[in-house]
Amino acid sequence: MSRTTSGVVGLTFAGLAVLAIGASGCENTVSLSASGLEVIPNPAHAGDSVSLVFALTVVPRQGFTIIIRIDGVEHSRESRNEQVDDLVIHEMGDAADLISTYGLGVHLATLEVRLDDGGRTTTTSGTFELQDVPPPPPAPPIPPAQPMLAPVGGR
Repeated sequence: MSRTTSGVVGLTFAGLAVLAIGASGCENTVSLSASGLEVIPNPAHAGDSVSLVFALTVVPRQGFTIIIRIDGVEHSRESRNEQVDDLVIHEMGDAADLISTYGLGVHLATLEVRLDDGGRTTTTSGTFELQDVPPPPPAPPIPPAQPMLAPVGGR
């Protein structure tokens, strides 16, 4: 093995050792955040499928619980065990069901994410509106009546 090749191999092994040590030091670092909560569609009408969309980071892989509250009332709870660093879409159901439970008008959706070890929690919230069925579109205008023309030729 030439001196250059052995030097590169040595540096490569040294670099891998530093990376391994650095990675093992980061294993205890927990990243937890939830942000950018939006309710889609907003406003929602009966027949619409309503979803929460939010950015979620849970690193490294671990157990956590997502709790969704509408106007302070728990709407759903979901336990997961994974690593996440992405947008999450959580289906809440049909707007008609939400209207029957929470009523018409503006509501506050709150998302809480709890790590299962009990150590950390993060929350984010946003408002959305539930409306009656939208009114039907207006009827097209009726064209004006055409005047009747007398036949040509005298009869």
